[in-house]
Amino acid sequence: MNFNSRTKIGLGTWRMGESAMTQSSEIEAIEHAVTIGYRLIDTAEMYANGQAETLIGKALKNLGPSARSSLTLVSKVLPSNASTHGVIKACEASLRRLGCEYLDLYLLHWKGSYTFDQTIEGFLKLKDRGLIKHHGVSNFDVSDLKKWSDTEKLMGLTPSESSTTNQVYYSLSARGIEFDLAPHLAREKISLMAYSPIDAGELMRNKGLGMLAASLNITAAQLALAWAVRHANTVAIPKSVSKSRIEENWASKDLSLSPQTLAALDNLFPPPRAKTRLAVI
Repeated sequence: MNFNSRTKIGLGTWRMGESAMTQSSEIEAIEHAVTIGYRLIDTAEMYANGQAETLIGKALKNLGPSARSSLTLVSKVLPSNASTHGVIKACEASLRRLGCEYLDLYLLHWKGSYTFDQTIEGFLKLKDRGLIKHHGVSNFDVSDLKKWSDTEKLMGLTPSESSTTNQVYYSLSARGIEFDLAPHLAREKISLMAYSPIDAGELMRNKGLGMLAASLNITAAQLALAWAVRHANTVAIPKSVSKSRIEENWASKDLSLSPQTLAALDNLFPPPRAKTRLAVI
């Protein structure tokens, strides 16, 4: 699917909903993100056993009926639910928790035991019912992505009906996909959705990155995010429940990095020189 400047930086919700003590502040964080301009929210049925979806649903209810139409909502189905029937039931359950009538994008969370044609058939049935607009995958490397695309072609799907997105772990300290996966996605016009683009906060504590960011009058997190979404087909979904951090992350979408800055980042975090195993968190 096509993302735009309002969806270059989205809100991730992994680890939200895991504690009843923090759910109130997490709902407020989601509301704040939408209020300041976030238009992409990512979640999954796996996150806190559906509680992350429930929190999003509560936040959207608080924001009012007009909020949903402006958002791109993404969720993911577990491989154990990825049979044709299972995909449908899992999506229906996600929509109930979200309090929404449809998902903009629905992804297979990672490859499991069900055949790709079973999962794709489930996605197509959901599309026919208007329950999802687009489908895609997550944590797929080149070989599996090619098999998935070949299956779609054998099933008669046109390019506009096929997978639109691959959500993978991508950050300055996890650049392995640049060797072959990222170029493949660009060639096939498949969007790259980067999860954990700040390495769960680890990059904010990197001394070299911090010094470079300070020289640019931005934070290390902003530099890491601006780098992650530097290509047109890439969006990032950092998770935060801090309102100030949510604002900081959001501002990174407007940053452009000079060739000199990109070269400095390559020195700090060298790009891959060979094929590596797909990094997964």
